[in-house]
Amino acid sequence: MQKSHKNLIELEAARKPGVVCRSSFRPALDMVAIQVNHTNQLDCDTLTGLAIQGDRFARRERLLREIMLVDQCNWDDAHDRLIEMDIYCEEFYWLQTLPYRLGFSLAFLGGVASCLLVFSKTCSLPYARNVAGEDLPEGVEDISEMTYNQVGTWTWGWMEPMIGTASFLLLCMQFGRAQGVKMQMATYTEAMLGWRSNRVALKFPQYDGAIVRAWARQMPVVGMDFMPRYKRSLYVSGTRYKNFRGRSDGVFGNQ
Repeated sequence: MQKSHKNLIELEAARKPGVVCRSSFRPALDMVAIQVNHTNQLDCDTLTGLAIQGDRFARRERLLREIMLVDQCNWDDAHDRLIEMDIYCEEFYWLQTLPYRLGFSLAFLGGVASCLLVFSKTCSLPYARNVAGEDLPEGVEDISEMTYNQVGTWTWGWMEPMIGTASFLLLCMQFGRAQGVKMQMATYTEAMLGWRSNRVALKFPQYDGAIVRAWARQMPVVGMDFMPRYKRSLYVSGTRYKNFRGRSDGVFGNQ
């Protein structure tokens, strides 16, 4: 059996007597002919190490091999069960990500609204009269006479308490979360991912629970349209081998 080598310089030294010069070494064609270009070509030890580090593709490949062992099927057929598991895993996706989507939406709307209510002449005047109970500054008859800086100085009188209170509230929540993390308290994300992974492991108890839970703890990538990018279409026959680091169009997906 040919001895395996961890690097190409070691391989070159085994082929030729003497010391290999590192600065002049260049890889030969036969050295790179066996370069790995898919996770299914990795040995189990390397795959396990990558999975422990959090690599989603390694975790998916480990689950595929677990399915092969338990179901006594080939690598291609294991994808059929993977699709079934992926569909079950994502059943509550929209409910699980609802806090994130609400937070993102409220943060975006709050940022835009605060700028408009402070500096916009069109938005600040109706808000001042109908909500804040304020009128134009003394000596000003039409808001169009004011510059945007003057509008901001005028509206800041009632906008500052709201914006300042909201900022301090977020600061307190962030500080409280940081203290909880230091005490190893599970955040919403950790609790949600734990429930998500345990749910899948209980549904498919025939497979190793640690491998299933590690795979299920990953959420799908979300595109600019706010929609999840699933990869189930790439698990079907004819395309599943291409599914290594994403599709040719640059769209990456789940597991």
